Amino acid sequence: MSTRLVTLIRDNVNIIRDFFRLVKGSKKWIFLLFFGSIMAHLSSLLIPIFTSNIIYEVTKNNVDATYINIGLLAITYVAYNLFWYLNYISYSFNFKYSYKNLRERIVDKVFTYDSEFSDKLSKGTILNTVNTDTANLSEMIDNVCEIMVVFVKVIIMIFIFLKTNIYIGLIVLLLESLYLKSFDYCNIKSTQYLRGQQKYRDKLTDNLSQILNGLGEIKVFNIYDKIKNNFYLIANKWSDQYMAKRKYVNIRSSLLPFIIHFGKVILYLILAFLVLKGKFEVNMLILLITYFENIMTNTKELMGYSRQIREWSISITRINNILNYSSKQQIVFGMNDNDYISGLVEFKDVSFSYKSKNKGNIEDINFIAEPNKITALVGHSGSGKTTITSLILRKHKIDSGTILIDNDDIYEYSKDVYSTNVVGVNQSPFIFNMSIRKNLSLIDSNFENQIKACKRVGIHDYIMSLPKGYNTILTENANNFSGGQKQLLAIARTLLSKAEILIFDEVTSSLDTLLVEKIKEIFENLKLDHTIIIVTHKKDVMKIADKIIVLNKGKIVGQGTHKELMKNNEYYIDLQTNNYSSSHKKQDIDVVMSDEISNE
Repeated sequence: MSTRLVTLIRDNVNIIRDFFRLVKGSKKWIFLLFFGSIMAHLSSLLIPIFTSNIIYEVTKNNVDATYINIGLLAITYVAYNLFWYLNYISYSFNFKYSYKNLRERIVDKVFTYDSEFSDKLSKGTILNTVNTDTANLSEMIDNVCEIMVVFVKVIIMIFIFLKTNIYIGLIVLLLESLYLKSFDYCNIKSTQYLRGQQKYRDKLTDNLSQILNGLGEIKVFNIYDKIKNNFYLIANKWSDQYMAKRKYVNIRSSLLPFIIHFGKVILYLILAFLVLKGKFEVNMLILLITYFENIMTNTKELMGYSRQIREWSISITRINNILNYSSKQQIVFGMNDNDYISGLVEFKDVSFSYKSKNKGNIEDINFIAEPNKITALVGHSGSGKTTITSLILRKHKIDSGTILIDNDDIYEYSKDVYSTNVVGVNQSPFIFNMSIRKNLSLIDSNFENQIKACKRVGIHDYIMSLPKGYNTILTENANNFSGGQKQLLAIARTLLSKAEILIFDEVTSSLDTLLVEKIKEIFENLKLDHTIIIVTHKKDVMKIADKIIVLNKGKIVGQGTHKELMKNNEYYIDLQTNNYSSSHKKQDIDVVMSDEISNE
């Protein structure tokens, strides 16, 4: 039993130590939190003494002493409640302080993630951690306070029993140890299965996110039953963990109180015997029975706090996993503050390979993308097109070679300079759930500039045709806009950045012929004052490029204009066949499906 107690204390001390290393609370409010709790619990120790004294003085017919003890009891009750009020107020303010601090640290860390973070941390884990675990740990300071104060309080009451009567004290100590050991065992088991619950909850969140993002494909391919069955399989595993946890919760809540009730009966028998023998006064019986009830009640509270601390230790681990995540290839910015960039992009012997997949790796890539020209990257799915654009956008760090902008290494530029000169638009640009104007204001709050950008891409007239114009609220990810309108808005938003180098990754892949023609016109217009790099599988878009880089299995197999490549480049000629667009779509679908399966 002593080993169990030592283990319990050691585990809680380790968790509390890890908690204070992670959570930065307010020193002022933490001090007042502890002070209020200590004084409230000290007051609660006095209440049984004054109560038993009142009974003693009444039986002795001591009027003055009776009223004095009633007055002292009243004062103690007032103090007890005021100290708890101070504790609760302090807890509220400290929670606000801690939650804000911890949440900001996590969100700031998420912004530093590379594109491979999901190999270690799923989106479901991050969402649940930000929404739930941060709140849990912000509340935990109260549990830390109570477990420390209540533990000392229980020790004091057991000492009172031992000092009053050694045998009665040993019986209480035995009952306390049995109750504590049983409670702790149930806590350990229930926490074990709670950990399993949280694991499958993260999987459910991930799975549901995939379903919501892929509703269109699910309907098109009629795979609803398969997707639903997979979701229910995970949900059933969560339920299994829940039921296993409830087994020990039920024992803890309904069967363990038998130890308290049994002990109380034993104490009544012993103390009643001693009172009848004249060795104890009746007030001592009331005092000790009250203290025994307090010991067992406080032990239940103590183990409840211990259980929550064990459970919330999972939150500590999950938050630390997020805060301690780092890329093996950490990309840092340099000190080059030269903001006068013309937009010359050059790849010299660049190689890069993904650590978690084979497709998209590139080897010994050499090409130049010039200002005021359109450079197109073409090739079958997995040939390395998107990898090249991702490297320009600094989403990954190259394995070897050099990427230059205006003859300076891209890793030497400062963050402010690089982010304002190199921007990209992908196949599915993300639009925030706010008004059109606010979406654009995230980049440039000048309304005249917003109108100018929208006019340049040809979406201004459509926006003005809406009842609320630029104040129209876009639904989540702009689902009340067509795919083409969303792309035009994303391009307008990109123009507001005033970047010199614009990268477009498959922005025309899902657009109809008329919109593709519109995007082509926009590209032709934008190249007048930008460097344009596009990834495309549209033959019409390839034709307007000033230079086409043909990729196959991560290597460049051709460079030139459309006419030049059509003369003698077999790979490019293959891309121009009627089967290219459909085969490209099919391969993309296969890649998406294989990614989803691997994520599950």
